[in-house]
Amino acid sequence: MKGSFRIGKIKGILIEVNASWFIIFALVTYSLAASYFPVYYPEFDSTTRWVSSSAIALLFFVSVLLHELSHSLVSIKLGMPVKRITLFIFGGVAQIEQEPDEPVKELKMAIAGPAMSIFLCVLFFLLSVALRSFGAPQAAVVSLQYLSTINLTLAIFNLFPAFPLDGGRVLRAIIWRFSGSLQKSTRIASAMGSIFGYFLIAFGIFMLLNNIIINGIWLVFIGWFINQMSRESYQSMLLSDIFDKIKVGEFMTGKVVTIDRSVSVQELVDNYFLKYKFAVFPVSQEGRIIGIVSAASVKQLDAAARPQTSVGSITTPLSDKLVVSPEDIVSEAMKRLSANGVGRVLVMDQENLLGIVSNTDILNYMWIRNQISK
Repeated sequence: MKGSFRIGKIKGILIEVNASWFIIFALVTYSLAASYFPVYYPEFDSTTRWVSSSAIALLFFVSVLLHELSHSLVSIKLGMPVKRITLFIFGGVAQIEQEPDEPVKELKMAIAGPAMSIFLCVLFFLLSVALRSFGAPQAAVVSLQYLSTINLTLAIFNLFPAFPLDGGRVLRAIIWRFSGSLQKSTRIASAMGSIFGYFLIAFGIFMLLNNIIINGIWLVFIGWFINQMSRESYQSMLLSDIFDKIKVGEFMTGKVVTIDRSVSVQELVDNYFLKYKFAVFPVSQEGRIIGIVSAASVKQLDAAARPQTSVGSITTPLSDKLVVSPEDIVSEAMKRLSANGVGRVLVMDQENLLGIVSNTDILNYMWIRNQISK
C-alpha cells in the first residue's frame, strides 16, 4: 500500500504500517484522554489520562495486528501464501496471494481473526482482574478493561455477515458450500456488504445531525469503505474467474523489442526507453533471453557512467517470477506480476521469447470489457 513503511517480519510475512494509521492513533488517544477518562474517571490527573490513552492506542494496534496475523497464519497453513500485512486507517489488511479454492478453507481463515479478538478480550479481562487483586494502579486496571471491551467490539463488528468483513467471508463460505458456486456466494455476500455499508453511512449521518461529530464522521467513512470494498471484491472475483479461462498465449502482446546485453546504457535510454516509451525490456545474449532491464535500474546509475556501462551489467536475471508459459492461465500471470514488482512477465516456450504480459494489458482488457458489457 502506498505510503507504508516496514516495521518487521513475522513468520516470513512483511509487516507494514501505513501513514494513515497515525490518524487512528491520534483519534483514539485524544478521544480517550479528552472525553472518556475525564467523564468516567475524573480523579485521574492529566499525565495519567494521556499516558493511559497512548498505551491503549498502542495495544489496540497490537490487537489489530494479531487479528490479521491469525488470518494469515491459517492461510499459510492451508497453502495460501501471504506476502504482507498492512495496518492503515480502517484497520488491517493481509495480502493473500490467492483465494481459497474450497469453502472449508475460506471458513477456517475467516473465523481465525474474530477468534483471536475474543481470546484477547478474555486475556485482557483476566489481566485486569489479576492486577486489581494485587492492588495495581486503577489506571492500569481500567486500561486493560477498556482493551478487553474494544477487542470484543472488534470481534462482533467483524462477524457481521457483510463481505469483505470476516462475517461476510463466513457467509460466503456457507453459501458456497451449499450452492457450489463461488460466483453466486460472492455476489450475495458482497450485496450484504453494500447494504451494511449504506446502513453505516446513514447511521453516521444521523449522528452528525445530532451533533455527535467525530463518531458520525467515522461511521460514514467506514460505511463508504466497506461499500467500496464489497463492490471491488465482487468485480475482482469476476475478473479472476474470467482470467482463469484464458491462456496467456491468447492474451499476450507479441513482437517484443529486445536489447542485446552489449548495448550501452546511454544507447538504451536514447534509442529504446525514449523511443518506444516502455519502462522494461527483455535482454538477450547471442539470441538467448537472459533477463530484463528496467528504467528503475538505469535511474540508480550515475548519468556520467551511462556511456561506458553495458546493459548486461544492470540486467535483472530471469527468475520464475518473471516468466510464464503460453499454456499458463492469465490469472497465473497476474500473480507473478504482483509478486515481481516489475509490472511485466515474459511469455517463454523453453528459451524462446513469444511475447509479454503487462499490468497495462490487464487494465486495458478490463476497461474494454467494461465498455462493451451490457
